[in-house]
Amino acid sequence: MSRDPLNPFDDTVSNRTSQPSHSSLDDVKERVSDVAAKTKDKAGQVVDAVSDKLNQQRESAADGLGRAASTLHENASRLPGGPKIVNFTHSIADGMESTATYLRENGLSKMGDELMAVCRRYPTQSLVAAIALGFLVGRSGRR
Repeated sequence: MSRDPLNPFDDTVSNRTSQPSHSSLDDVKERVSDVAAKTKDKAGQVVDAVSDKLNQQRESAADGLGRAASTLHENASRLPGGPKIVNFTHSIADGMESTATYLRENGLSKMGDELMAVCRRYPTQSLVAAIALGFLVGRSGRR
């Protein structure tokens, strides 16, 4: 207690507890800033790692499609069914090769932009395709 009768409580004690000093506020601000910077750096590292992994998967998928297309072209003449089946098999292999080329030549951001353009152009079909894909993914998860 204070000895001042008009101020029964000691102001020096209440000021110390109710108002933090300027330096402690600056310390808190600096710590928050440091944590935010570290979090931003870590998020950037995660994005880079995911992007690298997706690019590797894209390249692997392109290589696999290219190999499968080559195998189809090589073995098309051996298939039973005559020239119609051979031509059909070559057209499937050509489609696979063009898909592999597309995957090799385009990055993920361009593919995403093109996918969004298709979705905007054909919203109903995109919604139906998304529902069908979701159904198939859901069904494959149950097995």
